[in-house]
Amino acid sequence: MRRPPLTFVALAAGILALSACSGSSSEESSKGHGLDKERGSSILGDFSGESSLVLTGESRTVHAGSGFPATYAAPYLEMWRSPSVMREVREATGVKYFNLAFIIDDKAGRCNAKINGDMDLSDPGWVSAINENRAAGGDVIASFGGAEGTELGLSCKSVPALKAQYKKVIDTLRLSRVDFDIEGDDTLPNKSANDRRNAALSELQQEYADSGKNLDVNYTLPVTPEGLTGIGLDLLKSARSHGVDVNLVNIMTMDYGNRPEMGRAAVSAASGLHRQLKTIWPKKSDAELWKMGGNTPMIGINDIEGEVFSIANANTLLDFAKKQGIQQLAFWAVGRDHDCSSGGNPKQNCSGVRQANWQFSKILNGVTSKTAPAPGPSVEGTPSATPSGKSTTFPSSGPTSSTPSAKPKGHGSSSPASSGPRHITGLVHCESGRPIVGVWVEAANASDSHFAAWRGIGDGAYADWWTDLPSDQSYSLHIGCGGTPASWASENKTAAYSGTSSSFSCNDIEGAPNRGKCTRK
Repeated sequence: MRRPPLTFVALAAGILALSACSGSSSEESSKGHGLDKERGSSILGDFSGESSLVLTGESRTVHAGSGFPATYAAPYLEMWRSPSVMREVREATGVKYFNLAFIIDDKAGRCNAKINGDMDLSDPGWVSAINENRAAGGDVIASFGGAEGTELGLSCKSVPALKAQYKKVIDTLRLSRVDFDIEGDDTLPNKSANDRRNAALSELQQEYADSGKNLDVNYTLPVTPEGLTGIGLDLLKSARSHGVDVNLVNIMTMDYGNRPEMGRAAVSAASGLHRQLKTIWPKKSDAELWKMGGNTPMIGINDIEGEVFSIANANTLLDFAKKQGIQQLAFWAVGRDHDCSSGGNPKQNCSGVRQANWQFSKILNGVTSKTAPAPGPSVEGTPSATPSGKSTTFPSSGPTSSTPSAKPKGHGSSSPASSGPRHITGLVHCESGRPIVGVWVEAANASDSHFAAWRGIGDGAYADWWTDLPSDQSYSLHIGCGGTPASWASENKTAAYSGTSSSFSCNDIEGAPNRGKCTRK
């Protein structure tokens, strides 16, 4: 996936700076990749002094996000556009998860991570946009690489140097998930860079886990309609051998070169990926492998003449993704999610097909899990027996709702998920296949312990969970697998963690070693 020449980025930055000072919209245009003055607000965001997020004197402190649902749409948002585009898309479509493109080496090639190669990571406009999106319940993924510029794995010649740059980005933007768009003849086949990158990521994941934090690693790779190329498979095998816990393999379903029907090609490539992932992670179930999948078409006209991803193709891909449980749908790119009726270049700022504004965003957002906000105090129901045989009251909603269920044995009286300043969330799984019937959060401060909100996925053996803690403190989870909310068939426990996004798989299989233990995924 592409980024425009740095001259375009510099021009956009200059226009934004001028707008912040004057409050007026730009009348400039740039040849080839330029701003279309007739469509300035929809291509690069509204540059008026009132709504622009590029300003003077905003805080550069990034607030933590709440993580990601089990399935979600996260289109690629080009960071050479105005940060205000994130708000514009969210308010128009409901999309609130974004892949931010791209983090690359600086123009001098000094192993120095920059937005677009020339913008500080703590750019106040993007800090403000990220904080606003997270406050609205969304989150972001930083995408490293892309088709232009230099990916850090190439320019940083040692594992410690590369790890330091990745960590700088992760800590500055407070990320729990990162994406690596590895493509191009100089990058994807580079075994030394791939091994160096995977070694750095493996070490980072372990270091974050040791401090109670989670780091998900996504790889975005080119495909044919049959699946990954051999070079892409080699990169993933390197990741496995270095101990990287790969969360997602996101395929770029675009620019095939043989002009296939694009909806069917996206589905075919996803099916091919599923078969290939089984050869690398043979112990994972089919459902787990589908969940490792992501799919990213180039909407509208592709770079290859005759390849066009249409609105109908988007609906085909959405239906397939929902049926199979594919984790992420994305597309290239947010700035192109318009028609070209008012002019524009379909390679940069419109799709080249007939569509409404943000129509691809609206369609593909249909994959996003519909999780409700963490509940406030609930109406109490009839007293019921807990696993310990004591009496307590718990919410009247059943176990498939987003309301907490009954407390596990050995704990004091429960309180509903509170409204506090620290949001925590994740995914839990009962390995036996029995449904999840409750999630109890045991906080370091015992008086803050309570039931988490949760929502079953599919047959109920997986569930999203979320809640708030009133302060920054460690916690462990007790997960009920099987039985009823009032009487758990098995109680399964995690170790103590302090991250804002934690997912666990619980060994609740009768007679198995370590039964009752939940491990972080």
